Amino acid sequence: MPLSKKRSITYLLLIAAALLFAYSLRFVFHPMTENALSAIAMMTLRWAIQVTLTLLWCISIRRRILNTAIQKMLLSVGGLLLFWQVARIIKYDYVIVTGPIGRYCWYSYYIPMVLVPLIGVFVVNHIGKPEGYRSPAWMKYLFIPALFLLGVVFTNDLHQLVFTFPNGYEAYNSGYGYGFMYIPVMAWFFVLALFFVIGLLVKSRVPGSKRFQTMPLLIAIFGIGFWIVYSLGYIECDLTAVDSLIIIMLLEGAIQSGLIPSNMNYRGLFERSTIAARIVDGQGQTYYTSANAAPLEKAVMEQAQHEAVDLGDTLLHHQAIHGGHIYWQDDVKTISDLAEHLREANDTLGERYDLMKAEVELQERRLQTEEKSRLYDRIALEVAPQLNNVDALINQSREYPEKAHALLSQVCVISAYIKRRANLILLREEKAMVAARELESCLRESLDNLRLCGVITYLDCCCEGQAAVEQIVAMYDLFENVTEMLQSKLSAMMVTASYADGVLRLRIQAGCKEAVNEPLALTLEGGAVACEAQEEDLIIDAVLEEGGAKA
Repeated sequence: MPLSKKRSITYLLLIAAALLFAYSLRFVFHPMTENALSAIAMMTLRWAIQVTLTLLWCISIRRRILNTAIQKMLLSVGGLLLFWQVARIIKYDYVIVTGPIGRYCWYSYYIPMVLVPLIGVFVVNHIGKPEGYRSPAWMKYLFIPALFLLGVVFTNDLHQLVFTFPNGYEAYNSGYGYGFMYIPVMAWFFVLALFFVIGLLVKSRVPGSKRFQTMPLLIAIFGIGFWIVYSLGYIECDLTAVDSLIIIMLLEGAIQSGLIPSNMNYRGLFERSTIAARIVDGQGQTYYTSANAAPLEKAVMEQAQHEAVDLGDTLLHHQAIHGGHIYWQDDVKTISDLAEHLREANDTLGERYDLMKAEVELQERRLQTEEKSRLYDRIALEVAPQLNNVDALINQSREYPEKAHALLSQVCVISAYIKRRANLILLREEKAMVAARELESCLRESLDNLRLCGVITYLDCCCEGQAAVEQIVAMYDLFENVTEMLQSKLSAMMVTASYADGVLRLRIQAGCKEAVNEPLALTLEGGAVACEAQEEDLIIDAVLEEGGAKA
C-alpha cells in the first residue's frame, strides 16, 4: 500500500477515535457528572476535541488547497463552524440559560446556518473552474436575503416573528413557539444545503464516465439519512456537532475525490514524474527520488551547488530549498545530437565554401587572364603598324650601325606613342570620359622624345574639363601620323591644343629641313582637318567635336 494512502487511513482512524471518545463522554461517563467539577471537565474535554478537530481542519485547508478563492471560502466555512460550536458551548454549558447572553447565543446559531449553505453555493460554482475565476456578479445579491433573514432573527425580541415567547422573551427557555418567519429561515437553510449536495454530486461525475465519485455520494447519502432519522425522532444527539461534522465531511470528500484541487499525493506524483530529480536534506541524505533519477555521489551533488555538472547525456542542476536541496537532471542528449549534426553540417558547408571559393578564385583568375589577353590583343591590333615600324627600324640599326643613333631615336618616338596609345586603350575600357589633360600628357611625352632626334619642340596646351577618350585618341593618332610622315625631315615642331565646350582643337606647325612641295594627305574621322604648305613649313589645323570620333 502506498505511504500516502497509509497516512490518510491513519489520520482518518485517529479522527474517528477522537470523535467517538468525545461522544462517549456525553453518556459513558454520565454517572461521574454528579460532581460539578467533573462535569465541567467532561464538557470542556468533549468540546475541546470537537473544536480542536475543526481548527486542525481549517489549518489543513490553508496548507492543502491551491485555488485561492476556494481556500478563502472553505476557511470562512471553518470559521463559521467554530463560531457555531463556541456559541453552543457558551449557551448550554457556561452561561445561565435564562440570561440575555444565552438567548443571543441561541440567535447566533443562525449566522452559520444561513451563511454556510450560501458559501457552499459559491464553492460548488467554483468547482471545476480555472484559477482566477470569479463568481458572476448576480450571485453577490444572494447576500441581501441572507442578511435580511439574520436581521429578522436578531431583532426577534422586538417583533417575535421567528420565535414566540408566551411568557416573555426573558423566560424564552421555559417555552417558545415558532412565528411565520421561521419557515423562510429554515427553507433558506434546507434549500441551499440541498443545492450544495446536488451540485456536489453533479460536479463529482467523472469526465467521460457514467459513474459518480463514490466518496461525495456516500457522505451525501449519510447526511440525508441522518436528517431523516433525526427529524423522525429516532435519534438524539448534539445537532451542532453532527451538522459541523457532516459539512466538513462533504467538503473533505470533494477534496479527497479531486473535485477541489489540493496538494495531496504530491509525493506519489513526484516519484512517478518523468523529471529526473531528488530532494535531499542539508547532510545530503535523500528523502524523495523520482523514478528516472540516476544515483548521485555526494561529491557530484556538492559540485552541482556551484555550477551545472555535465553527466554525459544530462546536466545536473541544483536549487537550495527550505531544509535541504533539490537536484534535477536535464536531458541534453537531443540537444547534443543536434549540436553534433550542426557541427558536421558546418564542417561540410565549410569544405563546400572553401571549394566554391577556390573555384571562384580560379574563375576570377581565368577571367582576368582572358581580359588581359583581350586587352593585349586589342592594343597589339591598334598599334600593329607602329610595332612593325619599330621592328624595321631596329633591324636597320643593326645593318647600319653608323645610323643607329638616328634610327633608335625614331624608335623612342614611336615607343612613346605606343605606350601612351596603350594607356588610352585601357582608360577607354574603364570609362568613356577622362580629363582632357590626357591629350597634353600624350603630346608632351612624344615631343620630349622628338628632341632626341634633334627636333626643336614647343607645346601650348589649354585642355580643361572632361573629354571623350575617342576624341583624345583621334587627335593623338593624327599627331602620330604627322610625326611619322615628317620625322626624317623635321627640324622643329610647335603644337597648340585646346578643349572647350566639347570641341577639341589641334594645330601643328612643322618646320622641315627642305621645302615642302605639297600638303600631307590627312584625314580625321568625324572631324575636320586642313593642311597648308608654306615653303619649308607645314601648318595642320584639326577640329573634332564630342561624339564625332568613333571607336
